[in-house]
Amino acid sequence: MLEDFGDEAAETEDGADGPAVSDAFALQRQRAADLGGFMLELDNHVLTFLPGQGKRLVVSFDNLAAVRETEDRIIWGQKFLQAQGHDILGLQVKRRDWFRDRQIIDALTGLRDAGFFRAYPAVSMFGSSMGGFGALAFAPLAPGCTVMAFAPQRSLTASLCPYETRYRHARLNTDWSLPYGDAAQGLCAASRVYIAYDPTQPEDRAHAAALEAPNVTFLPMRHMGHKLPPALLKMGLLKTISQAAFEARLELPDFARMMRARRESTPWRADFLARCLARGHYRLGLSLAEKMMADRPHWKIRHQKKELAAALAAAA
Repeated sequence: MLEDFGDEAAETEDGADGPAVSDAFALQRQRAADLGGFMLELDNHVLTFLPGQGKRLVVSFDNLAAVRETEDRIIWGQKFLQAQGHDILGLQVKRRDWFRDRQIIDALTGLRDAGFFRAYPAVSMFGSSMGGFGALAFAPLAPGCTVMAFAPQRSLTASLCPYETRYRHARLNTDWSLPYGDAAQGLCAASRVYIAYDPTQPEDRAHAAALEAPNVTFLPMRHMGHKLPPALLKMGLLKTISQAAFEARLELPDFARMMRARRESTPWRADFLARCLARGHYRLGLSLAEKMMADRPHWKIRHQKKELAAALAAAA
């Protein structure tokens, strides 16, 4: 379900963090206590540990949308990760600061120095967008870890990434001189890194080029946009891809075979037709919509077909 991974589809990339709530972490605090874990509550972040089977620790980083959740703040992907039996360390944010905060960095390095990460036979880092940056940048906390990062950024530092203009507030109002601020440096500590991105997104393509390294496997997802997890979740692929990445067994032929299934996904089909409409490819889109309706009728496709037909008629 989408709430397992946060409502990234409604994510706003910049601006205010929204109204504060009395205690959005109350239920999560109780879960941690019930499982024998812990919750470390800092000024701008919450570090939550939920024990599982003790075989793999997954460090999950919030995305930008998380601060909008006001009732029950869970870790990004928590239900999926718990169903797999993983121990979870969740880095939950109270503000969109891209983890540029001395308190949380000190807390994480304190866990490292205490041997927290070394206690596990396997560690994985996990996140999307801002969380993808975090998963890569903080990989040195657990040398030899695996990383699954969706549409990550290398950094928001202008000198490193002059092509990145989407996150003005975070670029200007966070301290990028703090440690763990360059994902290209951080990922070198991992044994295997998977980076999913849409090469038709100029900024994401530029970040991917800046993150190329021998231990990196790129997972291109053309025409799926920046917010990849919601689309993959609707296609039934997010959890399969993520688990295979954690275990470093996701190879490009298998990934390509899974991605071909997107053409059978109604959300992907509807999005493709929407792109045809937005780019003025009315005739092509209408032809494809007719074939899709003949193959597997759906109200979303019917709606797109009507819009394309109207646009084609108006342009005639």
